[in-house]
Amino acid sequence: MLIVRAGFTETVERNMLKMKTFSNEELVQAYNRSVEIGIVGSYDQAVYLLSMRYVFLERYKKSPVLIHSKIILKLTDQIKLENQVLMYLDSHPVE
Repeated sequence: MLIVRAGFTETVERNMLKMKTFSNEELVQAYNRSVEIGIVGSYDQAVYLLSMRYVFLERYKKSPVLIHSKIILKLTDQIKLENQVLMYLDSHPVE
């Protein structure tokens, strides 16, 4: 669950600036590492994943990091890049 605290916007922006320096492959690897770890419920992890969601949306207009009701974050399955298109490992596209 994502809870907004003081400094939230600045932290998201800082995370996004760093993630925007990632290559497409590095961004996919960072996401897949998060899937392997799973959601542990920490505030920092939630802010990191939300930041990652925004970077995916900027680059691909879609994201494997889902948000429901503006407060619940969810990771989907691991992904890969196939001809610069985000695909799940079972080869269906990220929606």
